[in-house]
Order: sequence, then C-alpha cells, then structure tokens
Amino acid sequence: MTIIPEHIDVTINLDTQKGSLPFYIGVHDITDQTPLHHHDFVEFSFVIEGSGIESINGKKHTLRPGVASFLLPHHIHEIHSHTGQTVRKYCCMFDFHMLLGSSYDSDWCALLYEIGTQFPSYAEFTAAESQGLKETFHKLLVESTRPVPLPGRSGMIRSLLTEALLVFVRAVSTHKTMDNLVVIPDLQQPFWPIIQYLHVHYTSRLSRESLADHFGVSAPYISRIFKHYTGQSFLTYLHQLRIESAVNLLLSTNMPIVDISAETGFDSVRTFLRVFHNTKGLTPKAYRKMHERQIQQ
Repeated sequence: MTIIPEHIDVTINLDTQKGSLPFYIGVHDITDQTPLHHHDFVEFSFVIEGSGIESINGKKHTLRPGVASFLLPHHIHEIHSHTGQTVRKYCCMFDFHMLLGSSYDSDWCALLYEIGTQFPSYAEFTAAESQGLKETFHKLLVESTRPVPLPGRSGMIRSLLTEALLVFVRAVSTHKTMDNLVVIPDLQQPFWPIIQYLHVHYTSRLSRESLADHFGVSAPYISRIFKHYTGQSFLTYLHQLRIESAVNLLLSTNMPIVDISAETGFDSVRTFLRVFHNTKGLTPKAYRKMHERQIQQ
C-alpha cells in the first residue's frame, strides 16, 4: 500500500503576527505513534522520558532520554513508541529565518542546512550534556509561555535556542559525513534518498532531468516513482513544497511577493502567481490580507 506523507499545518501553534517571533515550544507525549508527515517549519526536539523509534526521511534511529533530533522544513518523519512506553519530549517549531539576524551567524547556521545529508538528523548526549540541554529547553518553555512577557522576550528566546542548537551542531558535525544518505536508489528503497534530496534543495533550480542525472537514473524513472509513492507528478510535488514555504514567508514576514517568489525557487513571478492561485485559490496578496484580518479579529 502506498503511504503518502501527510502535510501538517503547524501555523496555529506559532505566533505569525508581523513583528512577532514565529516560535513554539511544548512538551509532547507520544503513547503510540505519529503519522508519517512533514510541515513548513524547523522542528528541534529533545527526549526526556520513554523510548521508541523515529524515522526521518526513511532513516531510523532509537529515541531515548538524551536524544535530540533536528528536521528542516518538509523533512518527512514519524515516531513509534516502544510497547508500554510513552515518549515525552520537548518540541520546538520555528521559522529558520528568525536565526539569521547577523552575518556572524552564517558559519554555523549554514551547517544546519546540511543536517540529514552531510550530518545526522539526531545526536545522543551524555548524562551531563543532557542535563544542560534539558535546563535550556525548560528555560525556553518558561520564557515562551509567560502570561505577561518580560522585556527582551524575543531576544532571550533566540539566545536560548541558539545555545541549544550550537550544542547540537557541534555534536553532529564531529561525525563523519553521511554520504551514504545520498545514494543511487535501489529496488528495495528507491524513493527516500530522492525525496530527501528534493526536500533539502527545493529552492534550487531543479528539474526532472537534473534530479535523474544526480541519482544516475532516467527521467521517466523519476516520474514513475513520484506517481507511485505520492500520487503526484514530480513537478506538482515540487510546486507544493515551494508554495508551502511561500505561505510561511507571507504570514511571518513583510517580504515583497516578488522576493518570496525568488526565495522559494520559482524562475518567474508569473509562474509563482499562477501556481499559488491554483494551489490556494487566492493570489499571494489576497492570501496574506485574509490571514492578517483573521489575526486582528
């Protein structure tokens, strides 16, 4: 049976008002499983209780206290808790752009884009390291959920999140590069390396032919596996990734529509406007205004 990853809209958890920090943190309990899914925002989590198995872009690893996971937008993932276990974890979701406030951040932020390709999507920490991360996540939760925000709330959240992410980046970047994640697909698992590559590089210039050339297969082969695994054509799937990213930028930034078009990988504004309207039923401008009215109500 073909299983199509579910797109989950997590914007209801984030404050997407202009000028507000698009950030969410909570403590999640997983007693059975989460469905195979993806979403528009970065997810950064840290397990504090229980055990299970997490799959990220088709690669599985064990979850237990002290394991942190990092997923870029539209990385496909699911969790299965072990029998009789409840996986309890801190879960952060945020817009990647909130980290890019300074050119001095470019070196380590660039490494985050390589999570899942050059570096692992998870890291397991020692007891001492875990205690430090647990305290940082707790501070993030307290700061984010104060009934009355204190001065400098956004700066404090960015500072704490940066601290936790730097600990994670330093841990995974010491691992050997994970070239085995991008491999020529075989008959047993032809889809995951290709879909993972697309979810990382969807803002770049991509075509069915360039993707086929990268993986050493034929363009018709790319068409067949996308239709089989997603029920969509390659181009439809690519457009979906780009439009969901554009929605994020429309709701959480003041970026001009022409810049959003370029930022999300479209070759022309005309194509972006046509695809956006076909997907959402509104122009980008109307979509942004509609959500501004909903926030104000």
